Amino acid sequence: MKLRNFLYLNTKVLEDYVAAIDGYIYDEESQEIATSSENTLGGKGTISVISGNGSHTGKRSEEIKRSVHISDAAKFEKVYKYLRSDDEGLKYFEFLTDADYSGLYRDDFLEVLVTARFSKMKELTDSVKKIAELATVLESFTDQQILDKKTNQGFSALGQMKSGKEIACVFEFEDGLHPLVAYLDESYFRCGQENFVGQAYLLCKIIRKVPKGQSIKLDEIFDDIKKIPLNRSQRRNMPKNMDNPAELRDVIKGPALVVLPIAVYQ
Repeated sequence: MKLRNFLYLNTKVLEDYVAAIDGYIYDEESQEIATSSENTLGGKGTISVISGNGSHTGKRSEEIKRSVHISDAAKFEKVYKYLRSDDEGLKYFEFLTDADYSGLYRDDFLEVLVTARFSKMKELTDSVKKIAELATVLESFTDQQILDKKTNQGFSALGQMKSGKEIACVFEFEDGLHPLVAYLDESYFRCGQENFVGQAYLLCKIIRKVPKGQSIKLDEIFDDIKKIPLNRSQRRNMPKNMDNPAELRDVIKGPALVVLPIAVYQ
């Protein structure tokens, strides 16, 4: 059994899979542990013409009952073993050839060794937060205003744009080919997000393939506006180009995969 350090673990998906495997889900179970001990009693005695030493050994046993919590790691191990028990249940890759990519299908489970990076928009908003925090610290030491009110409002608005939304993340093989795109729920991180990026294992399920010639745009600023149903007149009044600025444009070109991230670990 591998011992893993989880950086991200989708416990909701794990519980759904465990329920499908076992037919039920539970968080605790009862255990009965049998213990035994031996006591030896010894002594001397003389009766009539019979004399000698004697001893008696007594055995005592008891059962201890306890309730134990089923950990998330144990649930993961159950799902992982279940997938590994089927030859086609889990496919492992450290890189993908074109032939490997062609042999992958929707709903396939993959374990891959990859390097994670957040989207450019995510990296920008994180940098903005750090700048704002640093400015606050400097202002407390110098008693001088570092950022004006308008700049602070802009930083705050930029941070709120991504607040509460799933985080777009790109997982890349060492050769940079066939990237995997996943959307992470902030509540399932098991480490600080600044410690998340880097090489690790990803267990995931394929949602869809992005063939060569197609692409995915990550964290489009006006993506929500584009989804609003508009009449012809409203569409004419909208800007023609609603893509991100070039500095924030993050386009993943196919062949690529969009996956459901189950766990990221080292």
